[in-house]
Amino acid sequence: MVVGFGDNAESPRALSFAIMRLQSTIDTLRTLVAFDTTSIHSNLQLIEWVANRLDRPGITVQVQHGEEAGKANLFATIGPTDVPGLMLSGHSDVVPVAGQVWQTDPFALTERDGILHARGSADMKGFIACMVEQAPEWLAARLRRPIHIALSYDEETSMRGMRQLAQQLAIAPVKPIGCVIGEPTSMRMVVANKGAAGFRVKVRGHSVHSSLRDSGVSAVETAAEIVVYCRNLQDRLRDRARHDGFEFPHTSIHVGRIQGGTAHNITARDCEFLLEIRALPGVTAADLLADIRNWCERELLPAMKAVSTDCGIEFEEIFDTPALDERGNTYLAEALRPFCAHASVGRVSFGTEAGILQGIGIPTVVCGPGRIAVAHQPDEGLEIEQLDQCLAFLETIKASLVNNDLKLAA
Repeated sequence: MVVGFGDNAESPRALSFAIMRLQSTIDTLRTLVAFDTTSIHSNLQLIEWVANRLDRPGITVQVQHGEEAGKANLFATIGPTDVPGLMLSGHSDVVPVAGQVWQTDPFALTERDGILHARGSADMKGFIACMVEQAPEWLAARLRRPIHIALSYDEETSMRGMRQLAQQLAIAPVKPIGCVIGEPTSMRMVVANKGAAGFRVKVRGHSVHSSLRDSGVSAVETAAEIVVYCRNLQDRLRDRARHDGFEFPHTSIHVGRIQGGTAHNITARDCEFLLEIRALPGVTAADLLADIRNWCERELLPAMKAVSTDCGIEFEEIFDTPALDERGNTYLAEALRPFCAHASVGRVSFGTEAGILQGIGIPTVVCGPGRIAVAHQPDEGLEIEQLDQCLAFLETIKASLVNNDLKLAA
């Protein structure tokens, strides 16, 4: 296996150590991807395995069990516990592989042309592997500020894990002074991401024979009217607030799935669809949903109720995660940006847990190995070079925390 290394390989001895550390990190990643932590499954085996790896004098490890059986967060502290430190965070769950065609076993790490293929390799067990592998070095160093390792559950669905962990951190005697979430950004410092919210919209119509359609209410047709309104609202959003730092510089509204009706000759009694809103920082999904709801109450419901009082439209929140606003992390980003593989900062449209932490007063940025373009895809893969860059990034953070010259706050 031929790999590349960064500037930390200054001598044959350093090079040898770097090779061994990188290979050990790959072996750790091999173990992590073998745990099927698809969000519908338990993540406990992975959490317990990491907890056992970290269980040694000088490291405090807490496992926080979720409300749902089989789910847990992990929070570990290395270094002094009486001063605020830097939190490094990753989610332990992955998306399903069902319906995807893989060239290799998605839960067995396979190397091809310098890329490590497996579900979760990029999103985001590669970052977790780097943290686990670096932990003994952090422990051996004389850190002036602690490093916290956080692993969450269900990030890919509801983000319940981080919400639960954030509740604990919010009331902790000493909470982290900043956080890096290791989502795949190709080791570029990301200072803002859009919020992500999902809603289930349920339409109840009035079923009649289609030859008598004027005496009924088609839930499918009503749902279609709402979808068209959402599409028109999207067009209006293009003319409103924009942030040119994002690849899609507007808040987005998207209907990803719709189902309803039973037969071609019956007006559909029921129809439901899934509505997604990805809001720019400073915009809330709740405000946009209120716009849609008010339009339904004004333009659709009166006519529906005139036919049958049983008709209705319901909006059910599935998840609503706030955006990451760069106005809350400028100092942290400037302190850490020189350690990354890119000189400039970025902004991304995918959602992260960063906004949750920012909401409890922990400045947060996003920076991790891998490319988001391959996340959730068949043959997801992580470049070995990206792992090496991540290890170098974490090594530099360690050195700065030892020297206490990493200025994480004003």
